[in-house]
Amino acid sequence: MTANGVNAAFDRVRLGAWFDVRRRSRCDDAVAVLSSKSIVLLGETHDDPAHHRWQLDTLGALFGRRRAITLGFEMFPRRVQPAIGRWCAGELDEPGFLSAVDWPQIWGVDPDLYLPLLRFAKANRLPIIALNIDAETRRRVAAEGFAGVPRGEREAVGEPAPASERYRQRLLTWFERHPGAADPARFERFVRAQQFWDRAMAEAIAASRRGREQRLVVGIMGSGHVEFGDGVPHQLAALGESDLATALPWPADGECPTGDPPVADYLFGVGAG
Repeated sequence: MTANGVNAAFDRVRLGAWFDVRRRSRCDDAVAVLSSKSIVLLGETHDDPAHHRWQLDTLGALFGRRRAITLGFEMFPRRVQPAIGRWCAGELDEPGFLSAVDWPQIWGVDPDLYLPLLRFAKANRLPIIALNIDAETRRRVAAEGFAGVPRGEREAVGEPAPASERYRQRLLTWFERHPGAADPARFERFVRAQQFWDRAMAEAIAASRRGREQRLVVGIMGSGHVEFGDGVPHQLAALGESDLATALPWPADGECPTGDPPVADYLFGVGAG
């Protein structure tokens, strides 16, 4: 191991180990680097238990180094922030909380995958913020365009920074898996919806830092919003928030993608399920 905590280079992400994507090598000081940032985005595949265990372990490791943390969730639209506050204050038990936020309607993925993170935040008095907007708001912006929906009717979210051609190509790959993929107009609506989603989460993160710059904001969100510096990192940069790092769970012994920009700053090798 070298003096900076990086081991000899290899291109596979090992089980239980951090991997520095730019250096293409194992990195034993990844948590220390992440804890020094203003914003850390942790990706996930929503229904993968291994990804959520990694997020919880990473949050615990970050908390061991830096107690002032705010935890943001893609899963929650802004309108449920009062219920989140009641949960953090101990006024709601778990069934009451899930009912108050209408979990099946807002997310629908097994809540047991997310409750350990929520319990950790509550037990350690970490503020929780809702990063998302309502699905209906997103659909309306997708259909009518940013100019077609007044800012006051789109949950005060601003117009996103334009998507890069690289991001558009990735979105096209996802879009082509669905019916109607041959319709260019439908694809443009899809891009607008994704950009609006990214922008909403970026603005919520940036707003949570105003006046509390000493806090680390940890964002929990789907990996598609994080990868390659597109999505939320791109919108955060447009908002002047550049002191951030991204991390993704990665199949153990899976190869690290090549190319520039990197898929993330750090990967962590996880097993199946």
